[in-house]
Order: sequence, then structure tokens, then C-alpha cells
Amino acid sequence: MIQPIHEHSSKWEYIGHRLMQSCDLFELCEIDRSDADAEQPFVTLLQDHELYGMITFVLERMKEIDAAAHQLWQEKGGEQVPVPLDYRGRELEYFRLQIEKTEHYRSSELYNAEFIDEQAEGYETLQGVYITLQRALRYLFDEIRFRYGKANPTFLGRIRYRYPDYAELIEKAKDGRRFNERSRKHHKTKEDRAALRIHLDQDQFDELYGEFCKFFDAGEHEDLKRLLQGEPVEGKITFQSNQNRLVEVFRRLKYNGFLFETSTGIRDWLCNNFLYLSKTGGRNLNQHSVWDILSKAKGEPSPKSRICKFEWLEYKTPAVFK
Repeated sequence: MIQPIHEHSSKWEYIGHRLMQSCDLFELCEIDRSDADAEQPFVTLLQDHELYGMITFVLERMKEIDAAAHQLWQEKGGEQVPVPLDYRGRELEYFRLQIEKTEHYRSSELYNAEFIDEQAEGYETLQGVYITLQRALRYLFDEIRFRYGKANPTFLGRIRYRYPDYAELIEKAKDGRRFNERSRKHHKTKEDRAALRIHLDQDQFDELYGEFCKFFDAGEHEDLKRLLQGEPVEGKITFQSNQNRLVEVFRRLKYNGFLFETSTGIRDWLCNNFLYLSKTGGRNLNQHSVWDILSKAKGEPSPKSRICKFEWLEYKTPAVFK
């Protein structure tokens, strides 16, 4: 535990934790220093040790989230589990994306700040919570830096000691640098994005392919097979039904462990390679609708309309993930 900088600091740390538990992060931390007449947010009224207490609260919540992600990683096989190339070396981030927000996180404004785009990758997962906490950490250090130029060195030394896994994050927040900036080498090329790897044995593949063939013209079956095998094709092929029936199958493939791509990656692959049949002919998939089905189960087909009902591709209700 952090030793108090003075006799009241442990009390202020407690108060800081209580403040963070009930705050709206946007109202608390969003600061526009360019307008002297603007109403200043609540964070500017806090005492130093309240700020320091709020910082430790943020770091404690990050530890909890990463512990959950690490547990899932180990349950899936640890170092042996395949992860997308884009997440090599960032496995915890990948597994944070696999855990949907619980009601605990959904019920607090702290974890659902309005300046985080609901269409952004991971908004409905623990990765979205983690990003919100990163922003809170940056805003809190911004306030300290605005007041004094730098944080108390004794406090910095103690949180570095207490949270060694977050030393780099603390340094970035302290210096006002941006978080989570990916190196260019991590960005996928256009060719990479065109492929999706589905981890099936031969019997499973044959069953999935055979069922899907019923919804595509015979002339597109070869392209369909190539796509399901993780190969790119020229142009788009047309699913002869509503898009939600197609997309829901890939949601099931993901939560049953046959797909390791993020919901964003799956959405992009579907939208880049498929059309669906409407009353006026083939139409592009709607990105927002695809995202809602993949990440929120919003707009899923009815049980009667669901396709690819295999024993190994179990359907799970959204309540299972809460």
C-alpha cells in the first residue's frame, strides 16, 4: 500500500476512490483551457491528495481488468493459443476485447464516457473500459501538471513501485503523451484485411460450407469456399437472404472459439466480401447493423430464421455474456 505523504493522505486516497466510483468522467475531466469564461469541471476543485487517490483508483481498476484478461488467456491455452498477427505482443489487449462488459461496468458513467464512440472497437468489452480508464489517468495527470508542472516525486516513486506493470503508462500520463499509439508495423495491409481465418476441422468445414452453399448461386460457390478457407477473392458474392442471418453465424463462430479476429475485423471482412439480397437486388452490408449483431446481438434473426444450426456451433443468448 502507498505510504501516506502526510498523515491525511490515506484518507484522501479513500475519498478519491469514492469520487471515482460515482463520477461521470466527461463532466469530471474534460477540460477546455482555451476558454477562460467556461465553467471549469469538478476535477479543478479537488485537493491534491484527492487527485492522487483517484489515480490509484484508476490503476487498481486496470489491474482488475487485466487479471480477467490474463485468466481468459490462460484458460484458452496461454502462449499456445493462436491470436491475430496484429495482436502479437499485445495479447492482453486482444483478450480484453473478448470479454463483454458486465452490468457492473454498464451501470457506471465512469466506464461509459460519452466521448468514446459506440462504434469504436471494443466499446462493449473490457477493452472499452480500459481505454476509458486510460483517458481518466491522462486527465488527472493533466490537472496535476497544470497546477505544478509535474507530479509529486514521492508519489510517483510509490505508484511505480506499486504498479510496475503500468510504469510505461504512468510515464506517458505524467508527460502528457498519448496512449495506445500503434506502430505502423501493426497495421494490416489491404491484402491482410481481405482474409479471415476460421479454425475448423474438415468435417466442420464441410458442414458449414454445405449449409452456406444453399444461400449462394452455384457460380459463386468456389469463391465462397475460398473465403471460408481464408483466401481473398475478386469482388463480392451475394448472400441470397437477409444480412442478419449471415452475420449471426459469424457471431456464433467467434464466441464458440472458431474465430480469433476482433468484431471489427470480422465486420470489415464481411462488408468487403459480401452483398445481401434485398427486394431491389444485391446491396452492400450495412456496417452499423453488422457491428450491432456481432458485438451486441442486436438485430439477430429469430430462432426459426437462424441458419447453420450445428451441434458444434451452439447458440448462446446475450444474457450468458452479462
